[in-house]
Amino acid sequence: MVAAIVITAEIALPPALLIPQTTSYAAVAGIAMHAAFTCFKPRQLVTFSGLTFGT
Repeated sequence: MVAAIVITAEIALPPALLIPQTTSYAAVAGIAMHAAFTCFKPRQLVTFSGLTFGT
């Protein structure tokens, strides 16, 4: 259930960032999600961020 919510949020965030009325909410939600990912899975997030930056 949590995974489905996270996947849905990850899909919804990019379009929400493009709409001026929801940009600030989407940015806050994205920052909160990435902070949570860092707390729960720091090793995987660092690896993912490194690979993303490297490409």
